[in-house]
Amino acid sequence: MNARAAWAAALVLLLAAPAGAQQRDTLRRDTPVVKLPGIVAIGSILPAVGSGVPARVEVVGREEIRAGRPRVLGDVLAGRTGASLYDDLGSPFKTTLVTRGFAASPVVGLPQGVSVFLDGVPVNEPDAGQVNFDLLPLDHVERVEVLSGTASLLGPNSLGGAINLVTRDRGGAEASVSAGSFGARAADASAGGEAGGWSYYLGGGYADERGWRQLTGARLRNLFVSLGREGERSGVRLQALAADSRAETAGSLPRSVYAVRPDSNLTAGDFEDLSQLHLALSGFARVGSGRGSAVAYLRRHDAERFNVNQAADPDVRGFSANRTLGAQAGWRTARPLGRGTLGVRVGAGGSLHRTAIRILAERIDPGLTTHVESPIRKADAYAIADFQAGRVSVSGGVRQDAVHIPFRNRLDPARDTASLYLRLSPRAGVSVDAGRGASLYASAGQSFRAPAVIELACADPEEPCPLPFALGDDPPLDPVVATTFETGVRWAAGPAELSASAYRTEVRDDIFLLPYHEEGEPEGSTIDGFFANVDATRREGIEAGARVQLPGGHRFWASYAFTRGTFRTGGVEIFSVREAAGGENEVEVGDNLPLLPRHTGAAGATLALPAGIRLGADVRHVGARWRRGDEANEEEPLASYTVADARLELELRGWELRASARNVLGTRYATFSTFNLNQGAGGRLEEFLTPGEPRSISVSLARRWRER
Repeated sequence: MNARAAWAAALVLLLAAPAGAQQRDTLRRDTPVVKLPGIVAIGSILPAVGSGVPARVEVVGREEIRAGRPRVLGDVLAGRTGASLYDDLGSPFKTTLVTRGFAASPVVGLPQGVSVFLDGVPVNEPDAGQVNFDLLPLDHVERVEVLSGTASLLGPNSLGGAINLVTRDRGGAEASVSAGSFGARAADASAGGEAGGWSYYLGGGYADERGWRQLTGARLRNLFVSLGREGERSGVRLQALAADSRAETAGSLPRSVYAVRPDSNLTAGDFEDLSQLHLALSGFARVGSGRGSAVAYLRRHDAERFNVNQAADPDVRGFSANRTLGAQAGWRTARPLGRGTLGVRVGAGGSLHRTAIRILAERIDPGLTTHVESPIRKADAYAIADFQAGRVSVSGGVRQDAVHIPFRNRLDPARDTASLYLRLSPRAGVSVDAGRGASLYASAGQSFRAPAVIELACADPEEPCPLPFALGDDPPLDPVVATTFETGVRWAAGPAELSASAYRTEVRDDIFLLPYHEEGEPEGSTIDGFFANVDATRREGIEAGARVQLPGGHRFWASYAFTRGTFRTGGVEIFSVREAAGGENEVEVGDNLPLLPRHTGAAGATLALPAGIRLGADVRHVGARWRRGDEANEEEPLASYTVADARLELELRGWELRASARNVLGTRYATFSTFNLNQGAGGRLEEFLTPGEPRSISVSLARRWRER
């Protein structure tokens, strides 16, 4: 289905689909089987993000989302506790979000350790686990729920946490237009309400800009529909999302260019064209002494990516197509038991995926280098028990996952293979109401990530992949398993809320790209290596946050996080282009993981003044980080930076005027760094950097009509 057909299908659904209401709770003989035993832990777990599990949870409301005029989800979460962003593709629409040392990213091939959901439906793509933030309907989101730490019952990729976007399902009508620096323009409109027992919401958005770097324009479009009916005993809701985007990216720059022209684009012509159709039908009903709920979903995602390389390397064009059909069902009940209350929740689900990848080399030795398909199958089941007596709540749960990943090599069908991963993931915890607004919690849990298709297709040390040009059928990798121990405290008194937590996550069988050292490896900047498991890594840290909501609408908040990510296995050489200049990148125990700032902090305030005027400012600090390609920590780290944003809002009789400035102080900084050969300077090894966005200003005008 092309983009035009996807938009037409969404409109047909809007006009013809039956209405409904959602309850937001929120083998082949050659198949190798990897069986992993579970562990016994202590604590509490619930299968919905933001549901009160004993872990660090943050909720970002709609007004906070709107305040910063964010382009994508990463802009919303950049200042949240322990979160940071970096940009290796050279586009503000393609940033990578890092939290607790794990990433959620649109970059194909980057290990994904955070799961992302849209109203409880997973949106990590099946080919590489990537998240296309520019396709998520941020204009139509009511709140964003962030669960930090291992999210055992939320499935694979939840090593460092989970994020759930809860969309709007009703409300008044509103429309807005905006314009800003670098040719930025945007418009969105929505209408929602209730009529005859039905709730409805219809919204659409458009945004484009030419970009502050040369030839880095972007365009986003979306249409979102939600129709539902909800009663005390049952309800059903239908949602449809159609979205597409185009982003022209610039990548990183050699330091010699970055120093004089940070707006340069040395790979003009790079782009990503994405389209998506997302349908979900969900409902709930009373079943026996409890309540049952279910959701069925269909997702269709297509991508074309083009990468212009340096002169010695061929350009690369890639096509991927992902098709997903999935369903989840659950039942829960609660009843008195002794002096307390026992809650039980069980559920099961599964999904079918068809993913296809084609990669072509262009300009040098042109032709099809890769054509693979993978009909992935997933199944899961979970059970949870919660017991609350007085001020103490103790819970425990477990989830069983089965992931079957066949590999179909259409260029050489004789080499088809398949991998099966079985995993039991437990989590448990205890929380205590300490009185006077304070509560304590502790938890332990385990989660896992099955290797992505592209990792399994490039895992043979005897046949390395000249990435991103070719993938093949290779031996299976072990899944990544993360075990997290966490403790924390929350305190609320009057207008103030304080929280603090400490955690340690032990990761085994982390997946990294290792170098290939035989004769005949490609020249230039081509990556020639293979993915492999590294026995052990670790993430650990402390987090603290404070929020004050004063009468009259004044708000103040602050957060700080110390995060340390290290290798716990030594003597492993990680791929780096630095080796081409005679260097090494062999890590030892205690070496720091790349692109993970040890210190992050943020603070902000909003002042509500007379006559509907609001003033706001935020400041974010990102500490020094080791560069990608310097996992051995032999070079100087990438410098820390601090940026500030400001905004002015005026609201009067349903009209709202906003003016906002990003990087208002004009701080010059680099958000990403690696190493590469600068072929424009004789092929010498240089540090490559992605410059951060300079000062930019946007102005928006919105009109709201309240629901009657």
